[in-house]
Amino acid sequence: MLRKLSVCLLAIFVSVNLYAQSSLFDTHPDPEYKSYHWDEAPHLHDLTADEEKRNEVVIKDKRILEYAYNEHDSLVMYITHHYIVRVNSDKSIEENNTVYIPLGDGVKVVDVQARAISKEGKITNLDPKNVKNVDNYENLGPFRIFAIDGIELGSEVEYLYTVKRPYRISGEEYVRRTALHKDLCVDIYSPTYLVFLAKSYNGFPDVKVDSSKTTKRHIYAEGHDVEGFDHEEFSAEDGALMRLEYLIAYNKGRDADTRLYSYSDFCQRLFDLLNKSITKQDTKTAEKVVDTMKIKNLGDEDKIRYIESRLKNSIAIKEDVPDDKAMSLPDVFKDHVTSEYGALKLYNMIFDAAGIKYELVSTSDRFDKAFDGDFDTWTYLQKFVYYFPSTGDYIAPTEAAYRYGFIPFNWTCQKGFFMHSITIGKDVQTGVGKVKDIPCNDYKKSMNVLNADCKFDFDMGVVNMHYKISTTGYEALGMAQPYYGYLSDQDRKDFSTKVFQGYFQDSKPTNIKVSGYDEKDILRNPFVVEADLSTNTVLEKTGNKYLFKIGQIIGPQSQLYRDTVRHTPIENQFNHGYHREISFQVPEGYKVTNLDAANMDVYDGKATDAHTLEFHSYYKIDGDKVTVYCDEYYSQLRYPINMYDVFRNVINASADFNKIVLVLEKK
Repeated sequence: MLRKLSVCLLAIFVSVNLYAQSSLFDTHPDPEYKSYHWDEAPHLHDLTADEEKRNEVVIKDKRILEYAYNEHDSLVMYITHHYIVRVNSDKSIEENNTVYIPLGDGVKVVDVQARAISKEGKITNLDPKNVKNVDNYENLGPFRIFAIDGIELGSEVEYLYTVKRPYRISGEEYVRRTALHKDLCVDIYSPTYLVFLAKSYNGFPDVKVDSSKTTKRHIYAEGHDVEGFDHEEFSAEDGALMRLEYLIAYNKGRDADTRLYSYSDFCQRLFDLLNKSITKQDTKTAEKVVDTMKIKNLGDEDKIRYIESRLKNSIAIKEDVPDDKAMSLPDVFKDHVTSEYGALKLYNMIFDAAGIKYELVSTSDRFDKAFDGDFDTWTYLQKFVYYFPSTGDYIAPTEAAYRYGFIPFNWTCQKGFFMHSITIGKDVQTGVGKVKDIPCNDYKKSMNVLNADCKFDFDMGVVNMHYKISTTGYEALGMAQPYYGYLSDQDRKDFSTKVFQGYFQDSKPTNIKVSGYDEKDILRNPFVVEADLSTNTVLEKTGNKYLFKIGQIIGPQSQLYRDTVRHTPIENQFNHGYHREISFQVPEGYKVTNLDAANMDVYDGKATDAHTLEFHSYYKIDGDKVTVYCDEYYSQLRYPINMYDVFRNVINASADFNKIVLVLEKK
């Protein structure tokens, strides 16, 4: 996220739209946390026989988010969390015996209570000695951590805490536990003049409005017997979890009908800030830099590629660059560094000077939360890319490893907010925007192609082969194409050895050759790693026969053999495909008795010309030469839950291919 940009915009918006009304109120009602208490005489809750068999059951998960005035008449945010869980397994005990409260800038703990209630009703309260503050817990920032004693199988763990923090204009609440939630509730309270909007996702209980309050506004979402679920393989990760989004939408005490913090509002503020920062020196610098590029006679795509390559190879992006330096183009080109915020101004001005039309697009990480064009909260405006109408493609200006046509895959295959600058009147510039699609890349642009030319040495019990891996697109990114050129000679050797030993642990590759890593190749041409190697892991003698474990030559494969209930739709990282060719010469005097074992075809069940995913292996014979081909592809990013079995059958097909063994015996 553009941290400095967000801080700048938030400072302007908050001061104008919220604090302007604080003087309208002489008194303020007490925050809810002051009247919310746990049961002073706790007891184990009744569960059904089936619930008793579960690893854990969440009895209560109540969260109170309140925007209220503190003792200094300043608007702050109080967050209260009350949690009760029955622990019926050792794993559940381990997961619930320690509580972590994130602190961060301006966050203060108001109150903490915790206890364990045994099956016999014994209460063990939190020992103050078990509470500690950690400045940077696992690089996640400061936390208050406390351990709860007295937890045993069949007991309940309960904690209730409140923190005070600077208020935020928007936020989200996730359900991250696989357990059954008997009672789940999120309450949002605010002063009467602040109107909140909220939306539920992925099965989170629906949002309701409480009209009984007269001194506060209150919206809430509550549900009973809600089944929680954790991350699943091939899912949208956090983006698939149950979630509630909320934001401040209106200030009834000021401009009652003016929508706050909308996408349009963000767009106007962003372009106002960027445009107002432009100086004559900035303009002259941009024009001079473009002149030195000598790109006037190139087409738009070549211009964009050249500009992106030039800027990414000469300007570093860092968080700690002062704004006055980051926003000054003369300083940026002098010091070769800018901030993420400064990068937007830099690219805007260079594209303008080069006469390239563009739209600045903001979107989210869909593995955190997929962009929602119908609920315009700024929490979706996390990532920034450029779209070029003349070419129909994108670049990611702050991502050094990516190049034209490929932006981070977790930003694609969803919607985004497309913005561009307009001029009002003679010289007033501002921004306008529209929600549009950021498409997926075609799977053929991200391929992994394997060629293995095998020769048997029965005397030594090994298979000698020339092994070649060729990758493109996101597959090449995964193979470190953008970084390889910066590695030392030793690191290059270690990289190649690691690649081949990932397929054959006993191999010692020789005649290693790596190509396709120059700047002109990155995400444009294949990245190729090849070598000669020998392995004894794929050949075995049994009696007068030899077993050729041809399936292992494609390397270890993902698998989904475990039969579990699927909770979330399937979501791949990106559309992609594999092509493998494994060839070998049948030794003189031998024959392969079971070549048909190499024939497999598993697909989505649709018509032959409309498959969206498939694993297909087959063979061809040319004299004594046999070539086995494997084609696997996923041309569609998402599949509904009811296609999970079809999807995992294709995933498992490649793992099943690993098990194929060809038998060579004398004629």
